[in-house]
Amino acid sequence: MFGVFHRRAMLCSNLNITITITRTPSFLQHFSSSKQHSFTTNYLINNLTFSPETASKLSTRVRLKNSDQPNSVLALFRTHGFSNTQLSKIIQTFPKLLSFNPNKTVLPKFNFLLSKGASTSDLVQIVTKNPSVLKQGLANTITPCYDFLKRFLVSDESTIYSIKYCPCLIYSKLPSINVQLLLQNGVPESRIAFLLRSYFYSACKQPDVFKKVVEEVKGLGFNPKSTHFIVAVTTKLMGSSLWERKVDLYKKWGWSEEVIGSAFLRNPCCMWTSMDKIEAVMEFWVNGIGWDSLMLAKYPVLFTSSLEKKIIPRAFVLQFLQSRGLIKDVKSAPFKLTDDMFLQKFVNCFEEEASHLLKLYEEKMYQPRHENASLSYFGFEDLNK
Repeated sequence: MFGVFHRRAMLCSNLNITITITRTPSFLQHFSSSKQHSFTTNYLINNLTFSPETASKLSTRVRLKNSDQPNSVLALFRTHGFSNTQLSKIIQTFPKLLSFNPNKTVLPKFNFLLSKGASTSDLVQIVTKNPSVLKQGLANTITPCYDFLKRFLVSDESTIYSIKYCPCLIYSKLPSINVQLLLQNGVPESRIAFLLRSYFYSACKQPDVFKKVVEEVKGLGFNPKSTHFIVAVTTKLMGSSLWERKVDLYKKWGWSEEVIGSAFLRNPCCMWTSMDKIEAVMEFWVNGIGWDSLMLAKYPVLFTSSLEKKIIPRAFVLQFLQSRGLIKDVKSAPFKLTDDMFLQKFVNCFEEEASHLLKLYEEKMYQPRHENASLSYFGFEDLNK
């Protein structure tokens, strides 16, 4: 018979057994595979609007026999608020998802997150951002990871928030390893919560890299019980290349290695902030109002303060007061005050100038600063009016 091959063998001593082995000829196997490949490619083009080239590549990673299974997968996603664009992104990352049984492998994970308080938009963001979440086992991976996070973040709301922005937290083993290291080094659970809430990507770094940075930060003199310790660790994790570029930028404005180290120890946020922000603050502080850049080293948190809402309006008020002889030397202390305290100490207490100072303060606070604006845009000519 066509396509059937027979093989006979004598087993035992006097027993004849006929073994029939059925094989599909190679050309038929190739035909079947090509047919599935063609169907998969066409399905991806017609249902997910992939280009023929992209669909052809993806069809090597998943084989669809018919449209029933993938249709049920897409239907489940659409009933949970996923758009066609989001579905295309997910399938491009994880095409094998189309061959899953959605009710057994996908829906339980959706329901788990929804039961913890995630909204449908949260769910869409988590899965679209990292479709690998759907590859993980619910009982053995997702649930234990979620419980681990919630131990520190306390509420479901905070836990979902962190997962929403860093979905790998819900399936990676790295956070638990790195957190255990922090606990061994005396970092309180409240600081670990700060890490998982604000610097979640740092928790997912490779343990050997994480351990090296923790030891380095301890060696610099940071107290493991402080928030600055966590900020310093996450800052050092940004990589030596970016760190050196920021060091060079500060040197450009007159800081030495010792000054940079001292400022970092005082407030590590000065190395966490972007290079554009560092440049903008220095440009205004030094070239705009003529103050010494070393003043900033004594209060480095200013590099994380709003240039438009805090630094510029206060600087104009202080510069005006100094030009009128109403205050002597300008120091960084006024920038540490709350808005109400600043107005009380440097605006309202000067009765004759109060109205002008308040007007100057408010004008500069709400004046938008365009990118690459020249120094004259800040209105330095107003100081002597």
